[in-house]
Amino acid sequence: MMSKKRIGSGIATLGATLALVAGSSLMPAEAANQVTPATVSAASLSDLIRSSQPTELNPFLVGAGVSDITGEVAEVGFIGYGTATQKGSGLHTRQYARAFVVIDPVDGQRNLIVVLDALSGWGSLREALVDQIRAEFGPEFSEANIMITASHTHATPGGVSKDALYNITTLGFHKATFDAQVTGSMRAIRQALADLAPGNVTVSQSELTGVGVNRSAVAQRQDPPELLRMLTDGVDPSSTTFRFEHNGVTRAVLNWYAVHATSLTNQNTLVSSDNKGYAEYLLETVDHGVDLNQESDQPDFVAAFANSSAGDVSPNTWLKPGMGPTDDQFENLKIQGSRQADAVRQQLANPGVPLGRGLDSRITYTDFSSVNVSQQFTGTGYAGRTCNASLGAPFAAGSVEDGPGADGFNEGVNANKVWSGFNWLAYSASSDLTACQYPKANLLAVHQQIQQKLPVQVMRFGDYYLLGMPGELTSAVGAQYRQDMAELFGVDVSHIIVQGYTNAYSHYVTTPQEYVTQQYEGGATVFGINEMGAFRQVLQTVGSSLKEGTELNIGDKPLMRKPMESTVGKVWYDSPGWGNYYGKVLAQPRDTHAGGQVSALFVGAHPNNNHKLNATYLEVQRKQGDSWVRVAADNDPNTKFHWRRHWAAQSRVSIEWQVPEEALPGTYRLVYYGDSKQANGKITPFTGTSREFKVS
Repeated sequence: MMSKKRIGSGIATLGATLALVAGSSLMPAEAANQVTPATVSAASLSDLIRSSQPTELNPFLVGAGVSDITGEVAEVGFIGYGTATQKGSGLHTRQYARAFVVIDPVDGQRNLIVVLDALSGWGSLREALVDQIRAEFGPEFSEANIMITASHTHATPGGVSKDALYNITTLGFHKATFDAQVTGSMRAIRQALADLAPGNVTVSQSELTGVGVNRSAVAQRQDPPELLRMLTDGVDPSSTTFRFEHNGVTRAVLNWYAVHATSLTNQNTLVSSDNKGYAEYLLETVDHGVDLNQESDQPDFVAAFANSSAGDVSPNTWLKPGMGPTDDQFENLKIQGSRQADAVRQQLANPGVPLGRGLDSRITYTDFSSVNVSQQFTGTGYAGRTCNASLGAPFAAGSVEDGPGADGFNEGVNANKVWSGFNWLAYSASSDLTACQYPKANLLAVHQQIQQKLPVQVMRFGDYYLLGMPGELTSAVGAQYRQDMAELFGVDVSHIIVQGYTNAYSHYVTTPQEYVTQQYEGGATVFGINEMGAFRQVLQTVGSSLKEGTELNIGDKPLMRKPMESTVGKVWYDSPGWGNYYGKVLAQPRDTHAGGQVSALFVGAHPNNNHKLNATYLEVQRKQGDSWVRVAADNDPNTKFHWRRHWAAQSRVSIEWQVPEEALPGTYRLVYYGDSKQANGKITPFTGTSREFKVS
């Protein structure tokens, strides 16, 4: 391995304790928390920048990091489908934050991107992270050069936003999950800064088809032909990858591809990073041997799969929830994740193209409930105005291709005929709002329950431009924004990357032609028919400031609300039950074969007692001589950790392992790591171990 100068190179070794752990065959869950990241400060960062000598091979300082952000996995409502019955009952795969930082030592300009395995880069998370980053690493990190985004998985615990609408299914704000996401993100950022070394960012691009399908063809057929020509079968096929290199060796990758992370349906109750998380697992763990269940202060490889204009793009290619390419939602997750990973693998087989020199960024906040939009940007042929946020009846219908909503609601302009029977649910919309939102059948006024003052951000990496947008952009909207920004910056459209779910969440953004059809996406375009034009107009302002090198006011930045905290998912105390003990095995695994499945049932405790960040709730172990070697943990997509309440304070935990076809024959066992809580609040770890079983 090539040597490289890092900020953390002078950090003291972790000591004999860590050496013993690293040298052993097993890594207990609790031991992972002993690893501490290398120390980075504003002063050490400044020293590194001053001492750096840019070269043609290494014009930048480049770093990457990853850390666990998994929140409460039991009894907490999920966010994404808006289904009250979808509450966590365990874990499929963990969720992580991945951070990427690039600094130009010539002028000190920098860009920092954090990608979360989550629904969105919520405004609440952004506020907390920006404050902590600036306090810890100095004011050179600004509102403009910090970007928080997400993969948009729907299999994630909610309650992270501070806006009331998004906390309905969780019955309030969940500080434990919020804190896990903030803490994990900051740890990933510290890793990325400690990893800084002379390097470069190159780009690889290809087209990927067959992963996503347009789920709103009725609406898209109304779009202007010039936008449709930029798409393939109604979706953006672009797979774009930034390669973060140290001395010409790829250290990390950040990919953008437009597809919903909704292979798992609203019937799934296991926390998961979905198809994009599986792509990350393949590149990090399968290809580079990174074990994220065993915390490291410097993982060997980092891979993030961010999202793009995926508002109307479903991975369910049969256009039914959990259906396509097969009728097994977990198998579909693997297939669609593998396809995204394979596209990047093929790109990595050849050298990337240098992005060019220079970094810059701009951001501004705008109140999107009252934007006067110029005729130049509306797409309707005349000037217009946005409205106070309102959700329409088609929103309640849900996207039938990914997750249908409430009974009695339908998509389409005639949904108001169905909705009229549900007047008791709705409010009496004013004539002004009705006219402004036309032809939307207004169901819920949400201007006081969501964030209306929203950020629009543009980052420059050499000759490439990353657009950070808060909404779920349809394919045609993304095409319009790429076309606009390519013209503004004088580059090819392939140099413009559209990224949704960034820095806040604003529901959907449709073209005006799509909006008038009032499919699900149009019903969830909360600011009305001119919303696309409003974002387009603000993008022009932000992009022009970046191009001309002028200062840009932060704009109308909102104050974060003080949310109501939820009591759901809180643990008062655990009990093993009469005659039982924690970790007792109630059902043992049976002998099986490669390709088979095994499971064990344990007397457990509530998993919300300990999120096991950068550790694991379970292990699959194989006997090797006189010792046991871990072959899988709870971030392995072939494992599932199920929890259920048994009586009042008792828990039952089952561990499932789908034995891979390539599994070695031998003797195995399943191990459960739990933590019980006493009535006085004391939490005590325990372990349960199954009998040995054979895999043939």
